[in-house]
Amino acid sequence: MKNKIVFASALLGAASFATAEIVVNDVLSFEGFVDMSYSHADADLKAYGEESDNSFAIDQVEISWLFNFEPVTARVDLQYEEAGSEMTVDQAFVVYDLGNGLAVSAGRIDSMLGFEAFEPTGLYQYSFAYALPVSIPTYGDNLADASLLPGTNHAVRLTYGNDLVLLAASLQDGVYNGDNRLGGSGEDSNCGVELAASFNLGNGLTYFIGGAYEDVDASDSDSWIVNSYLAYETGAWVFALELNYGESDDDIYGIDSGEVDHFSGLVMANFAYSEQGAVTGRLSYVDVDSFYANFHFYKASLAHNWAFTDNLLLVAELSYVDGNYHDVDMYPYDFKELSAALELLFSF
Repeated sequence: MKNKIVFASALLGAASFATAEIVVNDVLSFEGFVDMSYSHADADLKAYGEESDNSFAIDQVEISWLFNFEPVTARVDLQYEEAGSEMTVDQAFVVYDLGNGLAVSAGRIDSMLGFEAFEPTGLYQYSFAYALPVSIPTYGDNLADASLLPGTNHAVRLTYGNDLVLLAASLQDGVYNGDNRLGGSGEDSNCGVELAASFNLGNGLTYFIGGAYEDVDASDSDSWIVNSYLAYETGAWVFALELNYGESDDDIYGIDSGEVDHFSGLVMANFAYSEQGAVTGRLSYVDVDSFYANFHFYKASLAHNWAFTDNLLLVAELSYVDGNYHDVDMYPYDFKELSAALELLFSF
């Protein structure tokens, strides 16, 4: 689940692997992780043959610097990702506590939408529910994830929270293609809005609903998505149900996709059978319909987590994907894919 700092939720429980702060002094502390993995996928593309994919690498290294000048706090996340092969700033934002449950944040901030966390330390398994299988051709950097859930943007966010409810509203430079400044002029103008509400229903039950809207002058288009999930924690069990629906007139996939309709969802169950071990089962579905490419797939994942220590976690996952794909240059084809992964996660 997203944003442990902004969203003070108890749902990252038995299966997740949270980092622990290293305190330097009253003002400064830091935390982080090193994520390394091996994965292998075999795909069977009907009428097009077979293909496979292997990966063995340090996928991500992140160090988060946390500053405390009450009532002002700040966070800066520096990360290295194998995909980009360079050090980047993931998040960098300042939070001003206004009192009485109100706070305002400004900077580069992760989206609040989506049950699954952005980082491996917040996941219940290795893979993401809506990540594209290797069976589907990728066009542009944006087509690494079919979820249509927003990522990280520059934003000003207002939150209000207490023990029962958390409300948030963000004004940001965009949702999908927001790489320009707020406002701007002419074709440089982007604007995005994100709203979210989380309700503690008691007895371990939490309900979240949120949405995002983007307007891009350069392409005279807009995009929107609604995200909702229900999570339930009881004893050693964690359950989740999530649904997403969105539409876009813009080039959200980095291709000339035209108008896009999107639907996705997941069902997840996690059981912590000991202080060290947990098992996760997840079913997910993605359906994307656009001018350029139409595809849908089902994904079933089974994962086992084993914590050797508070700082070292081993995740093993087996996933099976079944779906079909069609674009304007190819005949439609069915595909099936089986993948396996081992992930070693060191946190500090």
